Amino acid sequence: MDAQENNEYLLMFNALDPVEENFLYNILQLIINYPLVWFNFLENILKNKIMISFRNRALIVSLELLTRQLRNSFEQIYRLMLKSDVVLNAIEKKGFLIIYVYSDAISEFFQNSGFWLEYLTAHACREIGFPCYRGALFKTKDRQISEVDVLIDLGKVLFFIECKDTYLCSEEDLKKIDSLRKRINRQSYGLFVCTKTVNLDFKKYGLGLIKYKYNYEAFREELKEMLAGRIVSLSF
Repeated sequence: MDAQENNEYLLMFNALDPVEENFLYNILQLIINYPLVWFNFLENILKNKIMISFRNRALIVSLELLTRQLRNSFEQIYRLMLKSDVVLNAIEKKGFLIIYVYSDAISEFFQNSGFWLEYLTAHACREIGFPCYRGALFKTKDRQISEVDVLIDLGKVLFFIECKDTYLCSEEDLKKIDSLRKRINRQSYGLFVCTKTVNLDFKKYGLGLIKYKYNYEAFREELKEMLAGRIVSLSF
């Protein structure tokens, strides 16, 4: 866990090693370039407790339940994992494939089906040219610690980005970002990145909203325009 401190807050974040960085780069390229493959894997395998389960650093996949289309998506992800050297061992037994992965960071990427959206959003921010942190812990002067999916630190301006790949998003999620913004003496802006439609009043808390529609280029441009617009408005 690395940390950065200034007069108003302590920022803590987990740095990735070269193997983890390489895997994340490769999987994000697949998500960007082959959105249908990723969507099939995500919605029909990764989020299906019958199709896949987890035990510590092991992914357990039910091969017998894979349809032809799902098998194609799974095999593309699995080949990428092998290519990225994050598969330590794999055992096929009684219709199941048990995959032992390289580290907790790799295991958590699959176990938390929303992490991909956080990494993708951080990737887009860096391509735009904004320094950012994914999965940051933000400790304010009042000693409260908030977890921020993606944090952009521009010195005088902070952006707190919450990423939700689920219908289970509530007003409490909006209040969390609103509360964090009020606890720091710094210009800031809150933004939600979602894949599902949620019926919440984001404007009530002055928060922005972008829906990721599995078109990375369009998403990055919308993110760029929104962040740039807020930087201009916060400067006055």
